[in-house]
Amino acid sequence: MALRLALFGGSFDPPHLGHLAFARFALDALAPDRLLWLPAGRQWQKPDQVMAAPAHRVQMLQLLTADEPRFAIDDRELHRRGPSFTADTLREFTAEHPGAELMFLIGQDQYARLPTWYQAEVVAQLATLVVVPRAGEAVVTPAGLGPHRLHVLPMPEIPLSSTVVRAAAARGEDLSPMVGAQVASYIASHRLYGNKP
Repeated sequence: MALRLALFGGSFDPPHLGHLAFARFALDALAPDRLLWLPAGRQWQKPDQVMAAPAHRVQMLQLLTADEPRFAIDDRELHRRGPSFTADTLREFTAEHPGAELMFLIGQDQYARLPTWYQAEVVAQLATLVVVPRAGEAVVTPAGLGPHRLHVLPMPEIPLSSTVVRAAAARGEDLSPMVGAQVASYIASHRLYGNKP
C-alpha cells in the first residue's frame, strides 16, 4: 500500500481555527497516512509581504496541531534560500518517498491562479490537486494548466482569515475564539501583530 501524504501549505501568519477545521476535514475525507503542514518561506508572488518570524509561525503551528497525531509540520521551505516554490517542494517529496501518493490542498482562488505559478506543470504532474471550492461556486479548470488529477473537496465555509486575526490582535481583542487559547496566549506573550497588552 503506497504512502498517502496530504500537503497543506500556507503562510500560517498566524494559523487559526479555520486552518485547523480545514485540515481535520481533509483528514476525514482523504484518509491520508499523514497531513503535513508546510509553512511558506519567502513567497515569490508576494515579495513585499512582511510575516512573523519563521520560528514564531512554527511554534504557533505546533500549539495548534498538538492534539492530532496524524498532523506533522514540515519546515523545509523556511530553510530554503531565495524564493519558495511548490514545484521544488513536490520534487523533494517525490524523491524522498518513491511511489507515494501526494495530495496538495489548495483553495479555489489559488487553483484559478495556478498557471501563473513557477513550473505549474510540475505541480500538476506530481500531486493530486485537492481543491476546496467557494460556497456555491463551481470549480473551473484554469486555462493552460494541462492534464492533472483533480479532487474537489466541498466543505462548510469558515469565515476566518489570518488577515482578520492580525487586525484583531492589533486592536487588542481576545483572539481565543479565532486561534484557540494556546495560540492566543503565544501571540500576546510575544507581542505579535501589534498586539496591545
